[in-house]
Amino acid sequence: MHALELSKRYFNEIALPCFKEDFHEIYKYTAAGLVGNGSECFGYDDELSMDHDWGIDFFIWLPYSESASVPIIREWKSRLFQKYPPDFIRKQTQHGACIDVMTIDDFYRSLIGFPNGPASISEWRKIPEENLAMSVNGAIFIDNSGDFSRIRKYLQNFYPEDLRKKRIAAKCIALAQTGQYNHLRTARRSDWVTLRHVLARFHDAAVSIVFLLNNSYRPYYKWAFRRMKELPVLGNAIALHLQNLALANEFDEKGIMFQHEEIECVCKFVAEELRRQDLSASHDEFLVTHGEEVQGKIKDESLSSLPAQIYV
Repeated sequence: MHALELSKRYFNEIALPCFKEDFHEIYKYTAAGLVGNGSECFGYDDELSMDHDWGIDFFIWLPYSESASVPIIREWKSRLFQKYPPDFIRKQTQHGACIDVMTIDDFYRSLIGFPNGPASISEWRKIPEENLAMSVNGAIFIDNSGDFSRIRKYLQNFYPEDLRKKRIAAKCIALAQTGQYNHLRTARRSDWVTLRHVLARFHDAAVSIVFLLNNSYRPYYKWAFRRMKELPVLGNAIALHLQNLALANEFDEKGIMFQHEEIECVCKFVAEELRRQDLSASHDEFLVTHGEEVQGKIKDESLSSLPAQIYV
């Protein structure tokens, strides 16, 4: 039982007929759906999600020209929920996302800072990746003008290619530095706290590069691994080895070597995919070499002038 499905059903069966009757003219320009913050927007809500900020709800988005109608429709929506109470009323907490009536401009501005999406690499760099993931999740129930969907489709096209390459290059370096280089050195020093940190950083870089190789935004860390497993390029393959690493808690010589073998398997998969996407031609097993090759393919001077290991 997912809130997104329940919300869409309530909207189509209850809210939509009433809205069309009460706001016939505005309806021509209206969009509605459930997008943004919350596990339900990713389809990951479960029984544990139901204790807070969960239930039936939906956004109504209006063009900027209809800004004056926002408070009127907000009040209408409140009365609608009172007249036709949803089976599962959303419990709003102080820190939970507010699902509201908004203009399209205000919605995207609140989520990514730019009402029409970022227009330059410098603007793209300002947006947290998890916010971009939230801007393209969920579902649109209606979009009569097409304006909301136009911005959404623009964002779904992913980062400018040079920015994607810059981030891939940096993650290659991170995988090499943490996994291929520092993992064994830290273990041989018996620095177990740092070793845990090395493994965590390797895991984070591995998850990130899979999203980049899939042209898909990485969501909030709680859902990143789950979403990664669903991705068609390397998702399942990398997930298996990261799962093995997470469960490898023996820090004797045999256990450390098992961890390192899993690390090398991840790096091998990444190197093969870099070659497949024509991002690197290197057959070196060390991912620093691949990162430097990817960096060399960047045309934008503001990105190509930065060291390969810098993540922007």
